[in-house]
Amino acid sequence: MRTELDFELLGQTVQDLYRLKQGEVMSAVIHLGVRLELFDALAANDGATSESLAATTGLHERWVREWLHAVAAADLAEHEDGRFNLTPEAKATLCDPDHPAAVAGVFGPPITHREIDRTAEAFTTGIGMTWDEHGAHTCHFQAAMGAAGQKTWLVPVILDSIAGMSDRLAAGATVVDIGCGAGIAATVIAEAYPNSTVIGIDPSTHAIEAAAARAAEAGLGNLSFRAGMFDDLAELTDVDLLLTLDVIHDLPRPGDAVRAARSCLATDGVWFVADIKTRGGLEDNRKIPVLPMMYGMSILYCMSSAMSEPGGAGLGTLGLTEGVFGELAAAAGFDSVETREFDVDPLNRYFEVRVS
Repeated sequence: MRTELDFELLGQTVQDLYRLKQGEVMSAVIHLGVRLELFDALAANDGATSESLAATTGLHERWVREWLHAVAAADLAEHEDGRFNLTPEAKATLCDPDHPAAVAGVFGPPITHREIDRTAEAFTTGIGMTWDEHGAHTCHFQAAMGAAGQKTWLVPVILDSIAGMSDRLAAGATVVDIGCGAGIAATVIAEAYPNSTVIGIDPSTHAIEAAAARAAEAGLGNLSFRAGMFDDLAELTDVDLLLTLDVIHDLPRPGDAVRAARSCLATDGVWFVADIKTRGGLEDNRKIPVLPMMYGMSILYCMSSAMSEPGGAGLGTLGLTEGVFGELAAAAGFDSVETREFDVDPLNRYFEVRVS
C-alpha cells in the first residue's frame, strides 16, 4: 500500500470528492424539478425559454432560469440561444413513469438532518433505524427504485420463469408479498391475475398507507394490505406463491424470517426471493458500477434496518450472498434453492425456493 503523497493523484482526489458533492447537490435539483413538474413542462415545450417555462408553470423566472442552467450543465437538457430541450433520454427516465428506465421517483427529498444525526448516533450505540423511522418520503423513494421494472417485467418475465406458475395464478392461487413496501408488485400481480388472491404485508405504517391508497385507486377486489412481517405468516397457510423482493438483507433476524416463510407455504408452494446481486466482499464487488452508492445506501438504510434491534444480523445491502442464503434456507428445512438471473434486472438475483 502507498504511503507517499502523489500530488497528481491528490488533484484527482479533490476532483473526485467534488464530483461526489455534485451528485448530492444535483440530486436535490432533480428532486425540485420533479416536485415542481418542471421536467414535465419542459418535455412538453421543446425550445422553451426561462420566460416561457416560468409562464407555463407559474413559477418565478429567475429561479426557473437557474434551474435550467443546472440541468443543462448536467447534460439533461440541450441549450441553444436561450432555448432548452430535454434530451430524449431525460424525457424517458424523468417524465415517463411507465418507461422501464423511469427513475424520477428515486430523487425524493434529500436525507434530513434528523436522519443524519440518528445515523451518527448508531455508530456509537450500534442500533440503526428502521425503514419506518425514516418517514413517508423514504417509503416513496424506496418504492420508486423498483417500480418501473416491476411494472414492466415482473409478470411476463420473472414470474413466468417459475414452471407452471403463470397457469396456476391464472386459475386462482394465493399470493403473499411479504415486505411489500408501497404495494407496487402486489398490485401488478393482482391486476394480471384477477382470479388469484393477493395479500401484501409490511411493517412500515407509511408503506401500508401508500399501498392501501394504491389498492383503493386500482379498485381491485382481490388485493389487500396489512401491517406485519414474517412473524405474522403463522396466520397464513397454503400460500401458493410467497414473494419477497429486496427484503432479506434488511432484516435484523433473517434466519427467523426464512423459517417463518417455510411454515406458510402450501405443499407445492414456491417462495420466490429477489435480493441484490452481491458477489461477496469488497474486492469481489468492485465490478458493481455503483458500488459506493450501494455501501452508502447500506449505512443509511439497509444495514441500518438490519441493525435496528440489539443483536441484529446486519447483513446490509451487499450481505446476502448465494452462500449465505443457501445456508439460511437449508437451516430452515428447504430442500431446493434454484438461483436465477435475468438480463432485464441487472441489480438483483432471484432464488426459487421449495420444500421438495
